Amino acid sequence: MSRVERLQKSTPAAASRTGLLLAVVCATIFFDALDLSITQIALPSIQEGLGISTSALPWVATAYVVTYGGFLLLGGRAGDLLGARPVFLTGLAIFGAASLVCGIAGGGGVLIGARAVQGVGAALTVPTAVATLAAAFPEGPARNRAFATFTAAAASGFSAGLVLGGLITSGLSWRWIFLAKVPLVAVTLVAAVRSVPRSGPRRRGGYDVAGALTGTAGAVLLLYGITQAGNPTAGTSATAVPLVAALLLLTAFVLIETRSESPLLPPRIVPAVAAADTAALAILAAPFGVSYIVTLYLQDVLHHSPMHAALTLLPGSIASALIGRYTAPRALDRFGLRAVYSTALVIVAVGNAPLIVLAPDRADPLVITATLVSFGIGMGLAYPAATVGGVSRIEPADHGTAAGLNNTALQLGGGIGLAAVAAAVSGGLHGQTASTIAPEAALHAVRLGAITVTLIPLAGAAIALFGLPAAPTEGVPCR
Repeated sequence: MSRVERLQKSTPAAASRTGLLLAVVCATIFFDALDLSITQIALPSIQEGLGISTSALPWVATAYVVTYGGFLLLGGRAGDLLGARPVFLTGLAIFGAASLVCGIAGGGGVLIGARAVQGVGAALTVPTAVATLAAAFPEGPARNRAFATFTAAAASGFSAGLVLGGLITSGLSWRWIFLAKVPLVAVTLVAAVRSVPRSGPRRRGGYDVAGALTGTAGAVLLLYGITQAGNPTAGTSATAVPLVAALLLLTAFVLIETRSESPLLPPRIVPAVAAADTAALAILAAPFGVSYIVTLYLQDVLHHSPMHAALTLLPGSIASALIGRYTAPRALDRFGLRAVYSTALVIVAVGNAPLIVLAPDRADPLVITATLVSFGIGMGLAYPAATVGGVSRIEPADHGTAAGLNNTALQLGGGIGLAAVAAAVSGGLHGQTASTIAPEAALHAVRLGAITVTLIPLAGAAIALFGLPAAPTEGVPCR
């Protein structure tokens, strides 16, 4: 029996501290997911309030995504070398301070810069949160339940953002979508000081400065290039230059890692997580793409309001949170990671398929709701499976790095999915602008996007089915 298990069973106070720890890490992923959706709804009000140009406006959302995804691996490895607790607390403090700056920003440049800093804070908290949970709960049913609760909190945050973004922006001001988080983050930080345990001695070794620079810069440029690929107004050079630079930097990163005595990404962990993390590319690609398609369909084809579009997406997000919290851990315990992971992604694809045959003149609420709920069920199973698979069979000293790599794959997948769907939609519109787009062209574009977002999870399901071992939630750590 591990030290953590003995502590959990020794006293009610120890069990209470474990519960508080789970609440704290769930709160952090809730804030991170909330930030992704709540800002999208408020973009028009932000543009009007700060006079941001149309070309710069997407960066209010994109700056967060790029730095978040780009710094995840660095944040995870920092947790392994310095200890999860100090890196987690630092990241949470950075996130809260940046949220305050976002809320009081007097110009678009300040807001976009603060959003980028928010992303860095999130990149420090998420992998160390996963590493903390992996250390606090033994591999198997207890860890499955903890990670299911963690990922359900992410789905809940995304769901809450869809509604709160509209309500807060309409009733108060867009500034409060950032300012309201400040006291909540402060309370969470105090609770984290009390509940996140001090880790034992960390693995000794130097710091891989060259790997950190090339890996982080390569990931940031890769995400930047992907987001530019999904922007129909971006020129070829705006996409090609960062992608080529990212390829060169990541190639250098791989070469450095094979020769470094203390690599940022230890090669020993890659075989254990390769299939799970590759399949994870398909997971966030689905919700990013589906929300884009449904929003386009409801607003540009059927001319519904933004709030109506947000509320239409809500049942699928709620289904994802409930399935993730209550069904996913039981399914993982009974059927194993490979079966749940691959089946979940098939369910996601099946849920997306009806979007290919949407009607041109009316929306059947039951059809759309059933489609999004089916999609949410698949996501509720797939996201916990990806998180469990990302740290299974990994030594505790490498949990942060493995979690950072897993979350990097998720974020890259989201960017790739959104870019692929946006490219399909843009091709279907044949260069029409928002002011001249015809409903028939918009519907054709939606169908092309729906085909794309249906094929992506099927590819992920095949990778999970044929790449994962039969019982990856059990076994010895990778050494």
